[in-house]
Amino acid sequence: MQINDFIRVVYSAKIKETGQEFDKTDDKSIPVIIKPGFLIKGLEEALLEMNVNEKKTIEIPPEKAFGNRDPKLIRLIPISEFRKHDTKPKPGMFIQADNMRGRVLSVSGGRVRVDFNNPLAGKTLIYDIEIKEKIEKVEDKIKALFEIYRLDKDKVNVIIKEKEVEIEIPPLLNSLFKKKIADDIIKILNFEKVKFVEVFEKPKEE
Repeated sequence: MQINDFIRVVYSAKIKETGQEFDKTDDKSIPVIIKPGFLIKGLEEALLEMNVNEKKTIEIPPEKAFGNRDPKLIRLIPISEFRKHDTKPKPGMFIQADNMRGRVLSVSGGRVRVDFNNPLAGKTLIYDIEIKEKIEKVEDKIKALFEIYRLDKDKVNVIIKEKEVEIEIPPLLNSLFKKKIADDIIKILNFEKVKFVEVFEKPKEE
């Protein structure tokens, strides 16, 4: 495989120390892009050394996964901050603050101890992964982007005109998703322009 390849994979992932499974695909494969920032570093490096229909078990250390735990990301927050939002913090509860997700460790003396480290930080991970397919056609790569962003690729029609892509989509698609998809098409697939056309259809009569 090479950087910017689109592939379909199946995998299961667990924490080495505990054997706890934290992620897996179902029987159906999912699309991924081998590009920096899309996958954790250890997974990206392993996929670049694999071929279609190859299976591999990969051990990924924290520095090539979700990083080491940072003590600075464990913070004490006054309980009054929670009361402002009518929230009663309890150990194990997840909260959102300053665009970060954290887990409450303890509540004591009017202060709440919250860990903002990624739950997988400091963990060695084991992936069992298989490359099922390399996506070759440009239209299929564009539809795979919709799948990656958890959108219905079957309701999309792709029209390619030299360096321009026109994509017919259902109405009211979130503009943030449109921007992400357009950015990927331009940067990864080397198109110069992406046009989205919202298609409104007459409801079918029963």
